Amino acid sequence: MKKPFLAFLFALCINILFAFQVANTQTNESTAKVNKISGLYIFTDSQPIAPYDSLGAVDIGFITGTQYEQIRNNLIKRAKAKFPNANGLIMKFDKKGIDKCTVIKLKQ
Repeated sequence: MKKPFLAFLFALCINILFAFQVANTQTNESTAKVNKISGLYIFTDSQPIAPYDSLGAVDIGFITGTQYEQIRNNLIKRAKAKFPNANGLIMKFDKKGIDKCTVIKLKQ
C-alpha cells in the first residue's frame, strides 16, 4: 500500500514540475524597451506586442511649436485629459502636419 502511494505522489510531483513553463521572450532586431513619459508608454511609429484595447484617438490641435517634444507633450496632455485610464499612446507623425495618436490601455 505504501509503495503505490509513494509512486503516485512522485509521479504527481514530476507532472506538476513539468506543467509550469518559463515564459521565454525571444529578442531580435525589432525588440525594444519603450519609454514611459508622464505615466504613459509612448510607441512612436511602432506597436506594442502585448495585447491592448484601443480607447480612441487624439489629434494635435493647435500648437505653436513644431518640435517633436512639444508635439509629444501636447498629445500626452490631451490624451490624459480625455482618457484618464489610458496607459499608452501609439503616435503617428505626418510630414503634412497631421499628427495624431491612438490612445490605448495595455492588458495586464
